[in-house]
Amino acid sequence: MRLALLSPLPPDPSRLARHAAQFRRALNLGGIDVLTPLVGQRPLESLQAARAWVAERDWRGVDVVHAELAPGQRTVYWVMQALARLPEGPALTATVHAPPVLLGQPLHAPFAGLYHTRWLPRLSRQASAWLASPFTRHSDRRLARRLAGVLCTSEAEATRLARRLRLPRERITVLPQGLPETGCQPLPPGPLRLLCLSGPGQALRPLQDLVAALTQLAAQATPEGDPLPSWQLTLAGATAASCFEPPRHDPLTRLQTDLRLKALGERITWQLDPDPQDLPALMAAHHLLVLPERPQPWGLGGTEPGPTSPQAASELALAVGRPMLVAQQSGLAEQVASGNGATYTGTDAAALMAVLQDLLTDPERLSAWAAQAHRQAASRQWPQLSARYVGFFQQVLGRSGRRATK
Repeated sequence: MRLALLSPLPPDPSRLARHAAQFRRALNLGGIDVLTPLVGQRPLESLQAARAWVAERDWRGVDVVHAELAPGQRTVYWVMQALARLPEGPALTATVHAPPVLLGQPLHAPFAGLYHTRWLPRLSRQASAWLASPFTRHSDRRLARRLAGVLCTSEAEATRLARRLRLPRERITVLPQGLPETGCQPLPPGPLRLLCLSGPGQALRPLQDLVAALTQLAAQATPEGDPLPSWQLTLAGATAASCFEPPRHDPLTRLQTDLRLKALGERITWQLDPDPQDLPALMAAHHLLVLPERPQPWGLGGTEPGPTSPQAASELALAVGRPMLVAQQSGLAEQVASGNGATYTGTDAAALMAVLQDLLTDPERLSAWAAQAHRQAASRQWPQLSARYVGFFQQVLGRSGRRATK
């Protein structure tokens, strides 16, 4: 089988490029010949340019074209639109990285111009995305009708995709993404150490809910009336110096002035603007990742989320073998469905405090979560996922009626 992969690839430093490189290696392990026609290609800015680019190439020897669709990947989106118009083209598939949308940004004038004008106020750019949403949804659905198969990472994402794109549910396959090869490590000794990673553009309110929960936790006692075992929280992530958005979207700097955090004293430590290469060691030095993130409607996804974004942080926690505590509204609830953590109501600080209190009084629960995280990490290494990805593409070819190239 010959497959053309449409995605950025290294030396592009983005997380999506690293994912695509691992994905390509997994397909090669399964015997699929992977072509990368976009490597070295300058960005295409319109459907007309993409149609000309597609017309210059011979697609008859390609069985499947697979796209990695994520915010900001306009070239990939345009090329898929152009391929969908070929009368006898290859089968088309895609991995959707930001469900329920395929691209997550306006494509049509004048909304696209407003959206990508960086000097405009954030609300103006969000308004352009909202006004363009009917046109964006129509474009997504038109492309989705030509997709022979779609990959996503959870049942919740599959449900949202099927509803928004009006796709038959059987055309959407749920497969976990492979994890970084960092190696699981045992839990560190000592008191409970919590880690909260803040991504670029993180909303301040969920972090304030976490602060409220920790303030309540510090005042609690065990059922016998004794103080709770000691604990510590590390707040890590991007500040104004490295955030993609203006300084007003830098929650960590604003939290540093919070009197409630100052009152917690040495229980709170900071790791501002950590080097991405240091994140695995930082994660391994803690017992539990806390993700209070909640989705923001009409968020600006023009730049790919950084290494401390909720999705990247959860994948890193799994790769290192660390359990997680996530807000139900974050869309990451399925990441802990196997027993490698728990969820809590994102707007309820008391509920979060109660879960943390239980962990402090019952350390065996944390050990059980960590053991399950280690098992899940082992099952999500790229070599283990290779056969499942190959099976997906074989099913796609079977449904499309095409015959795989020898």
